[in-house]
Amino acid sequence: MIHLIFGAAATASLKHALRRKNHQVIGFPIDFSIGPITNIHKENGIHDYFSWLNSSFHTMWRYLEGDQTTYHHSLQKLLEIEDGEQVTIWTCENTTEQIGLRISCYLLIGKEVDLSYVNTFHAINYYTKHMDVKIDIRQTADCNAEQLTHFYEHSTYPISEKMKNDYVRDGEKLLNSKSIVRTWRNGEIVDDVETRDDSFILDCADRIHNERGNQGFINATRVIGEVLGHSEQLLTDIWIEYRVRSLIHSNQLAYEGNLRAMRKYKIKVLH
Repeated sequence: MIHLIFGAAATASLKHALRRKNHQVIGFPIDFSIGPITNIHKENGIHDYFSWLNSSFHTMWRYLEGDQTTYHHSLQKLLEIEDGEQVTIWTCENTTEQIGLRISCYLLIGKEVDLSYVNTFHAINYYTKHMDVKIDIRQTADCNAEQLTHFYEHSTYPISEKMKNDYVRDGEKLLNSKSIVRTWRNGEIVDDVETRDDSFILDCADRIHNERGNQGFINATRVIGEVLGHSEQLLTDIWIEYRVRSLIHSNQLAYEGNLRAMRKYKIKVLH
């Protein structure tokens, strides 16, 4: 059995969950929801994606280089999958994992493989249906190894021919998309504007400011944490911080400190 999964943390958890089985786990460490993903299955597309990350985000190039190498290796392993293999694709109700599902199906086109999927969002609802507590997850990485093992055994479903055709069509469209931001909305992936999260970021900053009696500047990390915790979309801190800096440059936020690191500056909303 070959497993395809999206996100570094989810990959590590699944490898731990399946460590006693003779299975192969192919993990993709990148976030497909943001950045240019045109031809991200080819050299030029991979170069464009990681160049955009490097120029946009405050992160170590060494860290990005590691992700780029891992992505390269994982893509190669996916493309080398042979006829007759069994493949399980792990996904959840978020943009990046839904895109991963679709691109994977597109890249497997023409191969005679037995395709299945696990949707961890639905799986955990089924897992907890007789429990007193309800667990809501945003991503597969929110699940522990014990849960992932259970999901593989009890919540793996075949991808029908119709589903596969739909995913392949969507995957091809995504690999030709020119957008920078994509959103999972009402069961579909839609191209979105780069400013999608800006008004929510400003609202969060305003709310914290008001709670503190309008006292001065707020740590940028405090606002980023608020956005991470309350956004409907699955976001990363480096994406939110990128948008915070964009709001500063467009004079919607004021700041004091050093913009070279998110922990080194404070912000407030300009009205």
